[in-house]
Amino acid sequence: MHAPRKCAIAEPMSEREPVVMFSDYACPWCYLGRARLLRAIEPDRPSLIRPFPLSPDTPPEGRDIVEHLRAKGIDVTQALARLIPLMQEEGLEYPTDLAGRRQYSTRRAQELALWAQDHGTHAQLEALHDRLFRAYQVENLDVYSLDVLERLATEVGLDGGAGRVAIERGDYASAREQAWRVAMQAGITGVPTYVVGQQGVMGAQPVEVLRRLLAG
Repeated sequence: MHAPRKCAIAEPMSEREPVVMFSDYACPWCYLGRARLLRAIEPDRPSLIRPFPLSPDTPPEGRDIVEHLRAKGIDVTQALARLIPLMQEEGLEYPTDLAGRRQYSTRRAQELALWAQDHGTHAQLEALHDRLFRAYQVENLDVYSLDVLERLATEVGLDGGAGRVAIERGDYASAREQAWRVAMQAGITGVPTYVVGQQGVMGAQPVEVLRRLLAG
């Protein structure tokens, strides 16, 4: 989709309307799309990442990602051939082979980000988003693991222990579920999806398309 379209997540337009990116850390196109958004957006323009349930059926122990993709009819070799050059254009690391890698549930990672939104600075939250994307997409870390999430939060300057306790208690499970409902009610069907006011585009769009969306 290369032209902004109407989106149901309507809020009154303001001079510096924030751009909202619906996303999931498990989505390689979101990893790419965030890098493109950061190039497109003005330094003082507010942006928000809202969680989306890309693969909510992923079991806590994870699953083989190649087997999962093939079961969905995806040619992994072709997908990598398309994706890797785009990642390289944005200066992003990305694996050239998915063999042996696992798909992990991102429920807890999304809850950690919601916790960080309440308990950290904006800079820490942005750093956490970037760290979680890299952890999943490059390092193939188990972002359902409380040990992993505590460490990643600590790395970006947050109180990782407090974040771990909040996630373990389920303090942000309902907030994450509500965020998923908001995405569904807004008509979001895939990610990344970018929304500014009543306009939105879906997919890891080129920087020029994102700049047009931001310009209104």
